Amino acid sequence: MKDLDAILRARERSRGPWVLATVVSVSGSSYRKPGARMLLNEEGWLAGGVSGGCLEADIVRKAFFWTSSGPRVLRYDSTGEGPEDEGGLSFALGCNGVVDVMLERCEPGPWDALAFADEARRLGRRAVVATVYGGPTHALGARWLLRDDGLESGNLSGVLGDAVREAAREALAVGHTWSGPCGGADVLVEVVEPPHPLVIFGSGFDVAPVVTQAAGLGWHVTVVADRPAGTLRNRFPLAHATVSAKAAGAADAVHLSPRTLAVLMTHSLPQDRELLAALLPFKLRYLGVLGPRSRTERLLEGLSFVPTTAQLEKLHAPVGLDLGAEGAEEIALSIVAELQAVVADRGGGKLRDRRAPIHTLSPPPTRRLA
Repeated sequence: MKDLDAILRARERSRGPWVLATVVSVSGSSYRKPGARMLLNEEGWLAGGVSGGCLEADIVRKAFFWTSSGPRVLRYDSTGEGPEDEGGLSFALGCNGVVDVMLERCEPGPWDALAFADEARRLGRRAVVATVYGGPTHALGARWLLRDDGLESGNLSGVLGDAVREAAREALAVGHTWSGPCGGADVLVEVVEPPHPLVIFGSGFDVAPVVTQAAGLGWHVTVVADRPAGTLRNRFPLAHATVSAKAAGAADAVHLSPRTLAVLMTHSLPQDRELLAALLPFKLRYLGVLGPRSRTERLLEGLSFVPTTAQLEKLHAPVGLDLGAEGAEEIALSIVAELQAVVADRGGGKLRDRRAPIHTLSPPPTRRLA
């Protein structure tokens, strides 16, 4: 749902009918993973994307013809080895991947996946959107929608409905998106997380590019500093929230959870020591400290307690990936790149060293879905 905001804005300001294209399955390498979406109307592309640009033009040409009688799945084989057929296209791009894209008319309604996901994110709730893309023709495009506060609805019934509901509930519990067989059909079970919460402690000029880049990724960014509230709002207009607080009370002035990404950028040794002492006991997803390793070692030595192994494992100091960054913009890129690697559960290494496909989602190995 990375393109959700842009797609919803495009749907609100444009004239329908619309077609929503969704990557539902990937085999091998691909530019986007299952859940990537693109919205178009009869005039052409509106928002989002399902590839690096190699599939969009063909989808625009076919979308309204293929969806005239209901949803349709197109298969794109970029290995260059498969024949062109009625339901897809083979082309010699050499990406060595097969991508299934479901096309459907996109109208607001009771099972509108976009509106459901948007409301869940606005409420700070985790949700699941389960979509049938293969199997019984009558079920193609049917959905089950589930939110972590118990709200659920959908247009699936019978054995398939029971299987999809169970899969959605399990996905909600473990936070795992997958695509594959379920109850005699093929289903994309997509976990929609609230925006990643990033809290930056500091108000220097180098904070601004971190705010800009993180906000551009759709994260919820909060800036906390010992500055007047009006000054913070003016300095960081792209931040979703600004909090005026002294270091001693800063951790209590913001909401912190196990999903929170926190970065210390005050450039003040006393302030960072107070903040580090307050933040280490929290269960955070990430805690980064700007500055050299020796500086963080001084901060740790000055604490009134000895951090546990678990607390030190979440501490990233120096903050950021080794990009050879110099200057505020490059350092911000290094920081946000490491944060992205953390939320994606990746090491942040070079893709040329990765032996697995870049984007592959499959059912959890413990599930029996067929």
